[in-house]
Amino acid sequence: MFFICLTETGKHLKSIDSKSNALVKKALRISSGKAHEADPLLVVEGFKLIDEALKSGARLQMCFVCEAELLIDRPEIASRAILVPRNLLRELTTVQTPGSVIAYFDPVSQQDADVVLTRSSMVIVLDRIQDPGNLGTIMRTGEALGADAIIMLKGCCSQYNPKAIRAAMGSSFRLPTINAPDHTSAIELLKRHGFTCLATGMHGKKLPEFSFPSKSAIFFGQEGQGLDEQIFSECTVTLAIPMQGQVESLNVATSVAVCLYEWARAGSSRNKPG
Repeated sequence: MFFICLTETGKHLKSIDSKSNALVKKALRISSGKAHEADPLLVVEGFKLIDEALKSGARLQMCFVCEAELLIDRPEIASRAILVPRNLLRELTTVQTPGSVIAYFDPVSQQDADVVLTRSSMVIVLDRIQDPGNLGTIMRTGEALGADAIIMLKGCCSQYNPKAIRAAMGSSFRLPTINAPDHTSAIELLKRHGFTCLATGMHGKKLPEFSFPSKSAIFFGQEGQGLDEQIFSECTVTLAIPMQGQVESLNVATSVAVCLYEWARAGSSRNKPG
């Protein structure tokens, strides 16, 4: 069933109460990850992340809300909003404890890789990172510690995954992301822009003893398996995080945090090119 009601903002708001509606079916496919990857939409839940998406320039396609009053003084959302019952919103949500609003955005076009790398001094390169929670955490950590961009090699999970967007807490809308088909093309691109490529592994130069070059790109590998073996031979140095006790490795997001903190602590972030 589909009808129109009037919000307190004085604007008409569409309302849907059936799962059989075409828009609801489309939203369910997107939220479940069954939508066509060639035409992705970002699933964004909660007003904080919706605001971050809007500030990034992402174009709002549709928004479902369970209370019309939530849209008072929010004309940028109300124009695309649809009122649905809470039980229907619960089926659309990708979290266990749903809020009151879920929105679907067209992703912002990626920035030109050459432009991004010209002004960058620290780049995170991810090899087959498949856990969207890790990816989002890496994005948030990267922004917090001063990384300028992330390069994602083929085999990484989608940066459009709702779990990645939630874990990034807005950073996925601000930190430039570059997709590369393989590590060879990524390394060629980085070296063309003057970057020193650094691998990470269980054995290598101890991280606290390493002096980071002014333009550094650190490669981090898949959870459990680490970097593709070929990457080690094509990077200048392999860095290792010293560990105590019987611990052999850290979660990849934790490893990113440790390496970036050491880089920032050493003062490399003060030498960014203009």
